[in-house]
Amino acid sequence: MAEIKLDDKPIRNESCHMEELDDEVLLYNPTNNKTLYINKSASVIWQLCNGEQTVEDIITMIQEAYPSDDDGLRQDILDTLNSLAKNDAVTLA
Repeated sequence: MAEIKLDDKPIRNESCHMEELDDEVLLYNPTNNKTLYINKSASVIWQLCNGEQTVEDIITMIQEAYPSDDDGLRQDILDTLNSLAKNDAVTLA
């Protein structure tokens, strides 16, 4: 899998079905029969992957919505996008 670049425009896999259960979100991909368990923050990131925003745009939106002194937020977002891509929940364009 290629490294995510800040100008990539991730696109969510529309064949994935999202189901919310308590504090978890399930993404089921019938194409590969995989279920991915993610938290609510990761589901927000997945929903922002519409092919219009760049990775940098998504990072900026999340940082503005959840202001924090945590320098790790940017890396957490990149890690989430990597995990989503690895599990075929998003593709990078």
